[in-house]
Amino acid sequence: MAYPYKGEDNRWDDDQWVWAGMRKTQNNDGSKKNREYNALDWEWADGSNPGEFSKWMKNQPDQRKDGDNLQNQMRINHHGQWDDTFKYKTHPYACDYQGKYILSATMRTWSGAKLACEKAGLMLAKVRSDQEVNEMIKAGDSFLGPRDESLKTWNAANWIWLGGSDEEEEGVWKWVDGTPMEYFDRMNWRPPNPDNAAYLKDSTQNYLAISRWGQFDDSYDSRQRTRPFACQCPGT
Repeated sequence: MAYPYKGEDNRWDDDQWVWAGMRKTQNNDGSKKNREYNALDWEWADGSNPGEFSKWMKNQPDQRKDGDNLQNQMRINHHGQWDDTFKYKTHPYACDYQGKYILSATMRTWSGAKLACEKAGLMLAKVRSDQEVNEMIKAGDSFLGPRDESLKTWNAANWIWLGGSDEEEEGVWKWVDGTPMEYFDRMNWRPPNPDNAAYLKDSTQNYLAISRWGQFDDSYDSRQRTRPFACQCPGT
């Protein structure tokens, strides 16, 4: 799970759980008989039942009561274990996301962003067409929130790391999976980029970023250049 893990001593803290899209929809009278787990009483958000698969913690679900409230909602912890709890609880949440890009507002260097994507089983993102530029802009709005238009152009929050670089050979740009950046010459570069400038001592600008409005920039892999970043989902 991508949220912080505090260890067993804090396992019941709200931020140690993630909402999942399953809840109990039948036999919710709180009786001892109906507290026993029956997969047919539970539904995913799409209306399907969990079937034979389950990962309930020991002695769960127990469907405790709190006044008129029953523990009818399912949440998941770092170990993948399920628990039933009350709908008024507040937790991080997981979406059944079927898009191409997953963005993080965590400020990282380019190499830090690359590593973070890889740890999640993803890769630093590729943008290979005008259509994908538009997809990235929309993903930015979804994951990072609306763009703050009061920020100056080069404010770090306006730029998102992508998985392109020419670090291996100057002027030969590739994506992190080794494929060539065939879209390079058609990219809408922010003037005067790509300039491969060397403002930070001996470093040159070998790493690709995209703005929240769809322009591209070559920049540094340096602690002085931390930005949000975009990971790409497998098969996209």
